[in-house]
Amino acid sequence: MKDIKVIAIKDILTVNSVTRVPNFSPPTLSFTGLKFLQADEVTINDIPAPEFIIVSGTKLLAQIPDSQVSSTIRRVSVFATRPFPDRKSLLRFKIENIESLEGLERLVQHFVKVLIQTPGSDAFNSTEGGGILSLVGTTVGRKDTVGLQTTMITAVNRVRDQIVTKQSRIPQLSPDERLLRADTMAVGFDPNTSTLAARISIGAVSGRDAVANLTF
Repeated sequence: MKDIKVIAIKDILTVNSVTRVPNFSPPTLSFTGLKFLQADEVTINDIPAPEFIIVSGTKLLAQIPDSQVSSTIRRVSVFATRPFPDRKSLLRFKIENIESLEGLERLVQHFVKVLIQTPGSDAFNSTEGGGILSLVGTTVGRKDTVGLQTTMITAVNRVRDQIVTKQSRIPQLSPDERLLRADTMAVGFDPNTSTLAARISIGAVSGRDAVANLTF
């Protein structure tokens, strides 16, 4: 079974043009755009470039992945980890081939997934979701700090009630995977980077506890 193990938010940097560098080995593309000094990943046809060099804030060179050398280049992207309010953001789920999660780890993963989920996005449960995904990419300032904290606390409480209600109809669920409580321990907002951080304590019926540290 495959499980979502890493959730990362990256900003998409502006790319104005892409050209193939002639007579260059390994095969390389030249990018022009904006704010490339902040770049930390380049993808070509959705595959990470093996190597890239930042020439300046408006130019970088990226090696074409071996699997794409003979392919038509249809999509290129340059990403930055540090979020800024004036850039588009991409929420990326990294899927890894691992053994199926069980117990408390599975409970924490499920809670985070539902917390991010937008209500109405699940065809089988139109009301489930904390709606935190809607905050990604929005422009906020210092005066929005209290509102963001309230939004996070409300979402955590709503998701807690949703999961407890849903699990009450699943008698075979193990005590480690059955939610007992979820409490927002801390919420912080950095207006300089538009970063919202939350620390959530999650407790299982078995008595085991875990802490989820989230950054958006």
